[in-house]
Amino acid sequence: MSIFLDFDGTITAEDTVTHLANFALRFQSERQAQGQHTQTRDGDASLTSCSTHTTHESVMPASLEETPPEGQEQEQEEEQEEENNNLSSRWDSVVHAYVSDYKSHVSLYTPSAADRQCADDEIAFLRSQKHVETRSLARINECALFRGISPATFHAAGRELVRNGTVCLRPGFGDFVRGAWAKGWSVSVVSVNWSAAFIEGACGFAEGEIDVFANEVREEDGAVLGPGVLVGDALLTSHREEGDDDDDKGRGSESKSRGLVGRNLTNSCDKRDAVREVRRKRQELDQPFYYFGDSTTDMECLLEATRGIVIADDEQSTLIQTLRRIGKRVPHVRDAEPGEELVWAKSFEETIGVHV
Repeated sequence: MSIFLDFDGTITAEDTVTHLANFALRFQSERQAQGQHTQTRDGDASLTSCSTHTTHESVMPASLEETPPEGQEQEQEEEQEEENNNLSSRWDSVVHAYVSDYKSHVSLYTPSAADRQCADDEIAFLRSQKHVETRSLARINECALFRGISPATFHAAGRELVRNGTVCLRPGFGDFVRGAWAKGWSVSVVSVNWSAAFIEGACGFAEGEIDVFANEVREEDGAVLGPGVLVGDALLTSHREEGDDDDDKGRGSESKSRGLVGRNLTNSCDKRDAVREVRRKRQELDQPFYYFGDSTTDMECLLEATRGIVIADDEQSTLIQTLRRIGKRVPHVRDAEPGEELVWAKSFEETIGVHV
C-alpha cells in the first residue's frame, strides 16, 4: 500500500505560496543589505590603506579614515530600498498577471461550470489551464525572486515557518505518517509547490523519510524546474514544440533530452502523471493506493486512487462541491460506508483508524 499526499492545504492548514514568496522577498532584502554593508567596509579599508601611503603633501583627513564619505551610507540605504521595492513590485505584477490570466480563461471557457456535469468535462477544463500556469512560471523565472536561494535555505525556511507558527500543519499529520510506516506503507508528497526542499523542511521528518515530488528551484538563477530536472533525471517530460524556446528560458540544457524537456508540475494532469510514474518505477501499478488532497488540482489523483480523501474545513469547499456537481458521492469519513471511494475529513486525526 502506498499513500500520496498533496502539500498546500492538505498537509498544511492553508496555502503556503504567499509565505514562501514573503520569505524569498525577505531573503533578497537581507542579502542586498549585507552586500552593501560589505562594500562599505571594503571601501573604508581601501581608504585607510591609501592614507598610510600618502606623502606629507597629500594627507588623508582623519575623519575619512574612520567613516565612509559623507552621504555614502544614506545613498546605499536608498539604493537598497529602491531595489527591494522594485523586486516587490515585480512580484506583485507576477501575481496580478496570473489572477487576470486565470479569470479571463475561466470566463471564456465553455462549457461553463454549471454545464460541466461529468468527470470528463471537468478534467478537460482543469487541463485547459496548463498554458495559464506555464505563462505564470515564465513570469516567475523572469522575476528571479528565488535567485541565490539554496535548497538548504529553502529547507530551513520551511522548518522555521512551521516552528514559529506562520505555517500550521493539519492536526494528526505526524501520527498519521508514523502509523502508515508502522504498517509498512510508503508515504509520498506530490505538489505543484515551487520548492520540494521547502516542503521537506515544513514536514519536519528526517531527510529521505518522505519522498517529495515537486518543482525545484535552481539556485543560480532562481528558475523553477520540474522534479528531477536539476539532477538530470526528470520525473516527467514533454515534447519540445516549435516556439517553446521562450517558455523554457532558464531551464538549462539538463532539462532537454532527445527533443524532450523536463516538465513542471502545475495542474491536475501533471500530478496524476507524477503519481503514475512514481508507482510505475516502484512496480506498484497493480497495488492499491490512497490519495489525500484539498483542491481541484488533486481531482484526477483522487478519482484514480483506490481511496480518495478530500481534506477540507467544511463541506462548502470548492473541491467537494465540484465533485458532487459531477455526480460523485463524498460523505464525511465517519459517515462513509465500507468500500467508499471518496470521503472528506477536516484533519488526519479524523481518518486514523476509520478510513485508513
